[in-house]
Amino acid sequence: MLNRIHIQNFRSFRDKEIGPFKRINLIAGLNNAGKTGLLEAIFLALQDKPDPSDKRIDPRNLANLFRVFSNHSDLNADFWPWLFRGKNTAEDVKIIAADQNGREGVFVLSQTQRFIQERQVGFKTVGNLGPFTVWRPKNGESLSLRPAVFASHPSDPVQDAIDYNRVILKRAKQRVESLLKQIDPRLEAIEALQTGQRPLIYADIGLPEMIPISHLGEGFCRLLDIYSEFLAGEAKVLLIDEIENSVHHTVLPIVWKGLFAAAEELDVQIFATTHSAECIFAAHEAARQSEPYDLNLLRLDRVNGETEVTMVDEKGLETAREFGWELR
Repeated sequence: MLNRIHIQNFRSFRDKEIGPFKRINLIAGLNNAGKTGLLEAIFLALQDKPDPSDKRIDPRNLANLFRVFSNHSDLNADFWPWLFRGKNTAEDVKIIAADQNGREGVFVLSQTQRFIQERQVGFKTVGNLGPFTVWRPKNGESLSLRPAVFASHPSDPVQDAIDYNRVILKRAKQRVESLLKQIDPRLEAIEALQTGQRPLIYADIGLPEMIPISHLGEGFCRLLDIYSEFLAGEAKVLLIDEIENSVHHTVLPIVWKGLFAAAEELDVQIFATTHSAECIFAAHEAARQSEPYDLNLLRLDRVNGETEVTMVDEKGLETAREFGWELR
């Protein structure tokens, strides 16, 4: 699992080391505090073996992984330079991720010519993000922690259907259905079918015909996507933006109970942002029922233009609940 991350000159992070992490890590804070930026930093640090064939884990598609940029946007002007803190491209972005065994993955983003002149010894270029070059140590270690991204905006239904075939092939279909029956008791089965030109995922909820799962709501689709990645994907770190998005607060205890159980069983780590107190305390209750308590809350705040991080443990969360302190 990922244990720590050290972020320099990235987004609102000037020079910040964060950790140690636990299996489940919730990230809270006001808008523009740096929550999504932290997910992006983790994503980039873990890209030691990027897969260009999959846009969802290709760093070159970062602009549309967690955020939504228009196809007409000039990313070289409007996105990539803003990865550098305050758009200060004269200083390198450097992100170092370390696992529980002390192995490190290093990501450096720099203006190419200056980096070659000043720091080429020991580094090699592994690609570009817009007009900037990505560097990694020549003899660097591989953390082998493949990330998966779940953005707050809706996913592609056709791609979801293609991905769901992995669930079927790995014989995890019944497990996914069992988890989702706790959310919608009407559910009898989920299938990836192609009845027209494109495949879609259909659900059997006892009607004369199966229906596309989009009719069951965005929250149901989101949980199906997350559970499917847990059980059939190769990712070891899930990065989830606004995890409570479209999920009713009354089912959050069930959701978190399922996520904790699956994460422990399959040795997967979760980093998720939230704006919901109900989500935080539902996760806290699920963590208290597991052994050991494996939840961290990372509270992010902007102080003098940069992001500060406060780690809240079990005792802190229990005290906050007792006295009604604001954590979101």
